[in-house]
Amino acid sequence: MLFFNLFQLNFLLKKSALLRTVLLTILFAWSPITFAAAGQVDFKDFKVQGKAPQYQVLTRVDYKLTKYLNNALLNGVTLNAHVQFRLGQHRSWWFNKDKPLLTVQYQLKYHALSRRYLLTRKDTNEHWNFTSAAGMLRKLGELRKYKLPPLPAVKEGEDYYILAIADMVPATLRLPLRLQSMFSDEYSISSEGVFWPLP
Repeated sequence: MLFFNLFQLNFLLKKSALLRTVLLTILFAWSPITFAAAGQVDFKDFKVQGKAPQYQVLTRVDYKLTKYLNNALLNGVTLNAHVQFRLGQHRSWWFNKDKPLLTVQYQLKYHALSRRYLLTRKDTNEHWNFTSAAGMLRKLGELRKYKLPPLPAVKEGEDYYILAIADMVPATLRLPLRLQSMFSDEYSISSEGVFWPLP
């Protein structure tokens, strides 16, 4: 994910009326699509602790399912949830850059016969079952003292940060729904990126 330095954007907007018009057109055209899902997945109390190269994350992720995702789950559709951590670097002259560190993957299912919600963490193959969707989502959101892999060597004096993004999507979408999902926030949920500056 790329972040644009606001000072650069302000400078460019002052210098180019055409660029300003294009950016505003894109913003208004895409704003219902880009920002509609914001707030359905939120990071709470996001913090990074430790010393280089080993850090750990303390956070809780709050998931709120859309009506479509809740109904899909109850009707046998598997949902995939991802929490992605990236190492980012602020750059003053152009776009910030980042590279992936780790993606934690989960699978959510509903077992109709037992009326249990099933949660599986894909990287460790841990399994849990719950009597309610709220309990499953609470467990899904727990990331307390989660160890990140050792960071690659970073240059001293550079501004680095840990970026976290979370989302949830159905494991499969038929073609008409796949097309609709590009224009609606009902078919998937995602968070805004949150970051923690590294010392």
